[in-house]
Amino acid sequence: MQRRFRRKIGKSGNFTEPQTFPEKVQFRKLYGNHSTYARLADKYAVREYVAERVGERYLVPLLGVYDQLTPEHFRDLPDRFIIKANHGSKWHQVVWDKSQLDIASTVQYFNQLMHRTYGLRSHEYHYRLIRPRIVIEELLDDEHDSPVDYSFYSYHGPSGFDFLITLTAPRHETYAHFDRHWNFQDGDFTSEQHAKYVKPANYQDMFRVAEELSRGFDFLRVDLYNLNGRIYFGEATCTPTSGYTPAEVPSRGKLRGDKWHLDRDNPNLYRPTGLHRPTG
Repeated sequence: MQRRFRRKIGKSGNFTEPQTFPEKVQFRKLYGNHSTYARLADKYAVREYVAERVGERYLVPLLGVYDQLTPEHFRDLPDRFIIKANHGSKWHQVVWDKSQLDIASTVQYFNQLMHRTYGLRSHEYHYRLIRPRIVIEELLDDEHDSPVDYSFYSYHGPSGFDFLITLTAPRHETYAHFDRHWNFQDGDFTSEQHAKYVKPANYQDMFRVAEELSRGFDFLRVDLYNLNGRIYFGEATCTPTSGYTPAEVPSRGKLRGDKWHLDRDNPNLYRPTGLHRPTG
């Protein structure tokens, strides 16, 4: 982990008394209660968690869940949908037109994923606790494109709930970063994107959903979509980019780390480290 951290971040990290956001992610990877994080990282099991916390109305409709795919599974699917392997990151396929889909190759690809283990090189152990399954959901359509992703960097600490917001355009082409009051920090959104996506009319509901889904966690990234006035859950991320991606803007990176107060004595989040901790 130190070798990879130095290669990605450019310096060694303190994984026992972490101060920065990337260091705290490494601490979580080393000493986290991985079963807690596995439930959230599981793209199928997390649906039950979301339903319990905020209700099923925030879930993207489910079309099917399978241990293995067959060509017959595609017979009754709509023209558009998204396929995901529940036990990894970026293991998905967006289908805009089923008639153009190479079904045989798709079946082969996802069935092969059922035998792969995510998180080995990135040291994200919680992914190894997930039972592999293939999930098919309805495809959210924002004017013939994927919707903008609202990522809430959600924190629960001594002063209560706090968060930062990142908006990501489809295909990760542009970004915009804000504080909790929608004050612009940095990014390259166009003026049209700012007008369309920033501070939607139901933004207070988005804040509430992010708060409820992250309650009990010192930090959790909650991704939401907001399409035609309706909020949908995207995913919950416990170890964003595995802690190996520095913030493009140092001040934003520092803010992310400063807001994360490690609740390291919480047994639901962390296992005993056995580390000597300085006092005074």
